[in-house]
Amino acid sequence: MSFIDEQDQRLAPLWDAVRNHRFLLDTRDGTIPAETFATWMRQDYLFVEAAIPFIAGMIPRAPRAHWAPLAGVISALEKELHLFEERAAKVGVTLRGAPPAFTCHAYIQFLLGTGASASYAESFTVLYAAERAYHESWKVVQAGIDPASPWLPFVENWAGPDFAGYVGFLGGELEALAADAGGPERARMAELYRLSLLYEIAFWEMAVEGDGWPGIADTLAPEEGGPAWNPDPSARTGSAWAHMAGPDARGSDDRGSDAKGSTHSPQGSTEGGAS
Repeated sequence: MSFIDEQDQRLAPLWDAVRNHRFLLDTRDGTIPAETFATWMRQDYLFVEAAIPFIAGMIPRAPRAHWAPLAGVISALEKELHLFEERAAKVGVTLRGAPPAFTCHAYIQFLLGTGASASYAESFTVLYAAERAYHESWKVVQAGIDPASPWLPFVENWAGPDFAGYVGFLGGELEALAADAGGPERARMAELYRLSLLYEIAFWEMAVEGDGWPGIADTLAPEEGGPAWNPDPSARTGSAWAHMAGPDARGSDDRGSDAKGSTHSPQGSTEGGAS
């Protein structure tokens, strides 16, 4: 059994919790409160910012074949930040200056700590688990979201074919890294896979329950007042991941979804994604 299939079987209840969280279902159904989605936007913006140095730190330790793809990930994450900024401006949400929630802070420290102290294969495992979790999560939203929703550009970014191809590439490379790993390293990779899914679930829960810290939530709450709700979905942005899918992108690592993952490399494309 492959490394990913082994983890998916072992962690099936966690995958169900990732995909079926009420944050996603309410977003899909159009019943998500504006401030709940704004909380997620503020916190995920901080997380994407932190993911850039995480990826940058992986490059010196990566095999040469991964240099260009990882550089492309940094470019795509920059475009994702622009997507957040464009959508936030559209609905009146302030992103900059928001303090990190307890869960967001913990996830960022887990991410950066892994990048600083773990092996390349272990760090790559965290990258794969987080990116695949987002792809599968937003595919749930894609299945029923109103085309007029102001949140549709987020769905198109993470549930679309470009991101699917990128996740498929990560899955294929992770299998190769796991095949070369010794027993102790492979066990650490499996544990980091599990922890990544737990953090993804906690991140959805944070968006619903609030962005404070235990015992002092009011002290660290973001600015008062919810975002202005503007359902105008115009000024759509293209996928930040178009340049990562490559000309032969055919699918994703949709294990548990409706397609099997591909293992193609995205290196052939140098075209940047739209923002």
